[in-house]
Amino acid sequence: MPSLRSLPESAVLRRLCAAASVLALLALTPSGALAATAMPSKETCIYSAHKISILNRFDTMVGRQIDCATVYSNTTTDWAQWERPWFIDYYDAPNLDWSQWATAPGTQRQLAITLSLIPSNVEHQDWLRQGAAGDYEQHARTLAQNLVAAGLGNSIIRLAPEMNGTWNLDSLGTNRAQWALWDRFWRRTVEAMRSVPGAQFEFDWCVVALWRVLPLSEIYPGNDVVDMMGIDVYDTGNLGSTAAARWNDVYNGPEGIATVLRFARAHGKPISIPEWGIAPVSEHGFGDDPTFVNGIARVVKNNPVVYQSYFYKYGEATQLAHGRASLAAYRSHFGAHGNSVDVGTDSWFGYGAGVDSVAPARRARHARRR
Repeated sequence: MPSLRSLPESAVLRRLCAAASVLALLALTPSGALAATAMPSKETCIYSAHKISILNRFDTMVGRQIDCATVYSNTTTDWAQWERPWFIDYYDAPNLDWSQWATAPGTQRQLAITLSLIPSNVEHQDWLRQGAAGDYEQHARTLAQNLVAAGLGNSIIRLAPEMNGTWNLDSLGTNRAQWALWDRFWRRTVEAMRSVPGAQFEFDWCVVALWRVLPLSEIYPGNDVVDMMGIDVYDTGNLGSTAAARWNDVYNGPEGIATVLRFARAHGKPISIPEWGIAPVSEHGFGDDPTFVNGIARVVKNNPVVYQSYFYKYGEATQLAHGRASLAAYRSHFGAHGNSVDVGTDSWFGYGAGVDSVAPARRARHARRR
């Protein structure tokens, strides 16, 4: 771990604020003990369809330079591809060279990398048992070595996200025995990646809201291998008919935001919102939905949230860009003069009180194409 003196000023500030949040969270956790906690900064991120040019246009649209980007490496075909993510090797394609973007001199940029536990060519093997036994640890170490060599050793790793869903090849199984194997596999991957010199990754354990409600305590790999708890939320699906009802469903529904907040607080962990977005009515969204944007902003402002990332692709991109009220809300919270971003907001000293009322919720599937 580098000394504070050797770090840029912004990094020093993040770590000082992190220390204050840790002290507060110690007081909030029932046991009074806190495992390793991510360095919080309330980063504003986006997924820009893997195009740096789209990120630049998004900056102009919202009136702020975004220094945190989400990239996906969760559809690899074999271990060689899994070990060396695509975004490391685009030296001759500046629009896709996220490694260079993240490490550009004079910048303080962050990558949030979505990573599967396995490549697709082992999907039909006994991958859960083999992974839990440690058979794939060398692949994880090689991946970490490649990321560190590319200057990405401080990336956020969102490992096997939306595991409570049923659409990813590395999702949780259907019974407690499979959940236990999955937890061990997740743990071994984290431990192997952390063992590499220069690795300072932060690992994000992420569920998807309102889908396949599972007991979080039984699918949680453990405080020592989790830095933050994430939840993906969209305003699409079989949700309430009004904007307020839709937000209430996402917040208070089974496996909704409030559930994750309570679980994270009990474990002394900050949260993340790695994917969120509003969608047009044609994609089962609400259309122009500032209520949803305002709800996300309240969660960020009133709780320890390491980062939130808008999913700026497909209908979620066109709806935000053309929804006047939603875009205005986004700018007011996360733009140049936003009040829900970065270090120094009012909630690094604990979790806020509930910000939304409780009501029955409907389930919705939020799986997105990448």
